[in-house]
Amino acid sequence: MACYTLSADLLRRMLGVPGPSQPRPVWVPHALQGPSSDGAGSAVETISAQNDSDDEAVADITVDLGADALAGAQGAKGQQQGAPHSPLPPPLPPLHLLSPRHAELLAQAEGRGAVPTLHIAVEPSKGLKSDAWRLVGPYLRLYGAGALSNSTLINPEYTHLFVPGLGSQPYVTAKAYGRAIAVGIGDPLAAPRDWPALAAAFKAALPHASFMHVGPAYARVLQERLGFAIADMGAETNILVRAWGYGKRTRTIRTAARDARSAGVRVREVGPAGLTPHVGRQLADVTGDWLQQKSVKEQELRVFIRHLDYENPQLEDGVRLFVAERDSLPPPPPNLLGQPGLFDPATAGPLGGGEPAAADTQRGVEGFVLLDPLWRGGEVFGYVTSLNRMRRDGHHGTLKLLYEEILAAVKAEGKEVLTFGFSPFFNLQRSPFHGSLFAHLGLTFLFHHGNNLYQFQNLAFSKARYGGGVVGDAYRDPSVTMTHVYSALPTGRPGIRLLLDTYIMFQFVGFFGRLWDTFLKLVGIRDSLHGPSCPEEGDCRREGSSEESVSRGSSPVPSLVGTGSSSSACGSPRSDRSAGAKARRK
Repeated sequence: MACYTLSADLLRRMLGVPGPSQPRPVWVPHALQGPSSDGAGSAVETISAQNDSDDEAVADITVDLGADALAGAQGAKGQQQGAPHSPLPPPLPPLHLLSPRHAELLAQAEGRGAVPTLHIAVEPSKGLKSDAWRLVGPYLRLYGAGALSNSTLINPEYTHLFVPGLGSQPYVTAKAYGRAIAVGIGDPLAAPRDWPALAAAFKAALPHASFMHVGPAYARVLQERLGFAIADMGAETNILVRAWGYGKRTRTIRTAARDARSAGVRVREVGPAGLTPHVGRQLADVTGDWLQQKSVKEQELRVFIRHLDYENPQLEDGVRLFVAERDSLPPPPPNLLGQPGLFDPATAGPLGGGEPAAADTQRGVEGFVLLDPLWRGGEVFGYVTSLNRMRRDGHHGTLKLLYEEILAAVKAEGKEVLTFGFSPFFNLQRSPFHGSLFAHLGLTFLFHHGNNLYQFQNLAFSKARYGGGVVGDAYRDPSVTMTHVYSALPTGRPGIRLLLDTYIMFQFVGFFGRLWDTFLKLVGIRDSLHGPSCPEEGDCRREGSSEESVSRGSSPVPSLVGTGSSSSACGSPRSDRSAGAKARRK
């Protein structure tokens, strides 16, 4: 792979061709901005891509907006449809609040009859004062209905291709083996009628880019308008909170939550004022302990996983944090623990009997769930469980109790949905797009045989329990829905290049490591993806999973098609085994 990419890169440089991740300047005519008079548009619009080498050389990319871009898109969930009444585009912030580079480009647009495409990097440390939030944030609040929408403005690996008056297409740049690729992530933060124009602008700026984690409606736009090949890459699990309730197939979830409550576990919501440095340190400790049970514990995941800065969690603009706590005795002084005749950990008192030392109980964090808002028309209509963690030695029902309390709170507030997020390569379907058979077979193989790389099956199984199991392409419980997400690959490119780009992206996300390490781990020879420590390339930036795994990757995985009467979702390895033993005794 390295030889292929190095030779291709050398040839590209000799010919003066820009790299696949290097964006071209693109100017979008004002005619493309704002809502059209008839809601669909009937003219043929032109997007101009200007090359750096020659300001006068213009390559036109024509996008036919005469038909509804979403016609025939079946199965798209309601939250992907954006604001119901297609409000006017949000105004730009004052230019003096933006970085000089972005302000200068926007100022140049005043006399050109066109607006530039801006490539805005996410800066988590600046929060709502960053250019990304000031320019893209208003579009997020109107159209940010996807499970990853909020993460695209928080995770530092994201960049936004922003077109004033239209919206934004989030993307990431992945680098490996001497090659850099750009990958659009998720649906645009824009009105659905503007998706074709944004997709065309993105393709003009990054002609070699592909897409991942797009919904069915946007996948159809990419296939029919721009000729991308579409392949299923997994599904999201959505609980319709107004209709969902415990049933016989989810009784073990309720039992585990009840047991946790009886054991003294309590759930509370923590707001910005209550997020003290002490609480932040406890959250970080829980995550550190949690990662020890993961098959990818030595590296942190990214892109599909929410980034959380424990020193500055940014609980603002709809983000919420729920923590589970339990009373516990404080630890003994370090200089006493284990010294004969001084302290007995079993009794919290002196060895050899006597009265235990007086100690006040304290509440320690056993687990937590972070919720990101789902936006539609400026209102929050639901949440996604973007991050959740539990201590390995915590009560096995801790996360079940957390979800029970969250579901009750969200339902009481009148919200519509709680999304558990993305299960990679789960329940893949060839229809309706009938994409590459090779891609379908490869991802199916990873789901069934790649649990040593990442806990694909365990993750899907933990979510399927809330739906009572899977029948065909749906959950048994109709109040739990399944929404497929897709990858979109450009056609007419060499197969070896597409294969390499896909591998680079999965390595960037954290599913894979270096090629040889990945092979050894896949066949079970090596325990970690990168040997004893993380690589120097920086693959250790993200963590865990957006939904917890049930057991280690090498453990047997229960069938997804079942009654759901084994252990409940969101459990620990220990709780899964104990629940299974109880079921066998019964």
